[in-house]
Amino acid sequence: MHHPTTSWHWLTAALAALSLGACGGGSGNSVVQQSTPVTPVVAAAGTYSITTDLLAPVVFSTASAPAAASAPQAQSQPFQMTVGYGSAAFHDPKDALNVLWTSSDRGPNIDCEDVADAPISIKGFCGNLAGKIFPDPSFDPSIYQVQLAQSGGQNMATTLKTLKIVDNNGNPVTGLSNDLPDRPKDLTKTTSSDKSVSNTELAFTKTLGSLPFNQNGLDTEAMVRLADGSFWLGDEYGPSLVHVSATGQVLERVVPNDSGVVNPITNKSMSVCDALKNGTAGAQAANYPINCALLGITDLRSLNRGIESVALSADGKTLYFSIQSPLSNPSKDAYKISRNVRLFTASLKSDGSFGQVTGEYVYVLDTPDTFALDNSTKQNDVKLSEMSVTPGGKLIQLERISLTTKLYAVDLSKATNILGTKWDDRATQPSLEQQTDLASAGIVPVTKTLVFNTATDAKAATNPGKVEGLAFLDPNNFVLTTDNDFGIVSPQSYFYVINKALGQ
Repeated sequence: MHHPTTSWHWLTAALAALSLGACGGGSGNSVVQQSTPVTPVVAAAGTYSITTDLLAPVVFSTASAPAAASAPQAQSQPFQMTVGYGSAAFHDPKDALNVLWTSSDRGPNIDCEDVADAPISIKGFCGNLAGKIFPDPSFDPSIYQVQLAQSGGQNMATTLKTLKIVDNNGNPVTGLSNDLPDRPKDLTKTTSSDKSVSNTELAFTKTLGSLPFNQNGLDTEAMVRLADGSFWLGDEYGPSLVHVSATGQVLERVVPNDSGVVNPITNKSMSVCDALKNGTAGAQAANYPINCALLGITDLRSLNRGIESVALSADGKTLYFSIQSPLSNPSKDAYKISRNVRLFTASLKSDGSFGQVTGEYVYVLDTPDTFALDNSTKQNDVKLSEMSVTPGGKLIQLERISLTTKLYAVDLSKATNILGTKWDDRATQPSLEQQTDLASAGIVPVTKTLVFNTATDAKAATNPGKVEGLAFLDPNNFVLTTDNDFGIVSPQSYFYVINKALGQ
């Protein structure tokens, strides 16, 4: 197949801030129409961006912080949050070639470990607290329809539609943390004197007030759209897959089938399935259907490293999905140095609902030194952030650190399907994640072939980085989208239209 030379026309867009009904969270109205779009044209290769303010500038302050007595009395400079449009991307073949669907993640959040950096810039701001600060706790994860076009000689990204994700009663699911039970710090050390660790993140306001857990809450990543207009999204909390209607209502959330699993240290349940389906002492059950059909071992995902890659087969019958990073199996120490990520296939029923997991394969991550612009030596900096299927049916996996993004063509045909084997049993130790010689373990990983690297093929897409979305417009054009962390990485959400065939 002919591979046309990559063509870039990088233009600086003068962008007006748009006001989105979804940006402030809060409302149960799931469909928000936007302003009249610019005239549709085929999206030219180049950079498109959009900047939308989210609420008024926010100030982080400990002046009234009862939850953190050890926190310094301080406040930050005002910080203007902006909407993050690019945590996922998908092009529906029924849409115009310059239209795609994208999604936000859970909303603006800052880890207490990062408070010395912008936008808070106050060392020790959290005091002795550990968790996430949610400066807009009412933000509702949303799906956007975006049009890329030229207007007045400049590349413009415009939102055509916003779908807020809502529960059975039309209320926002929010992006707040789920209440998930503790688990052993190390599965190989489970006596009464050994340590358990949290399987979730505490949530705080901008003044360090405590926020409640919410079993409806989703940290949405990755997305595909079915023929009926509904969506499947990845979620990092559960981890889970989430089926959302064409109007934004959660139809089904598929979570690990670990019902009945007990923490041997505390003798208490550590089931994600039970916690979401039945609720906990600290949170009511999710107000939408919970389907416990993922492999139970996936609940060992490291915090904030759930499902961030989802793709759909050309016939619409198969979902591909992967965990973002190796599992913390038997411990976080294993996750930090492992290169073995689990990639799955699952069948969909005729109505688009979840069928069953049909395959499980090992994807071997690259080493951090091969991501030229990132200057990292930490293996757990490398992650899988999106998948997509080309118009010709080839599976493409997005692998990145921050500035450098690689696209790999993935072939499962010769890989070992480990579904239902000992590697799905958490009692198997050393675990899959600890294997450094897969051949001796009898496992053939998926074949991966590098087809694109932003460090060499698309320098403009390396700044500000954090590419998390991939969508194919046609056989010769695809889009990369960025997660701007709601203004922390950059005020703009970027869309890079690239003219290159990746193989069919």
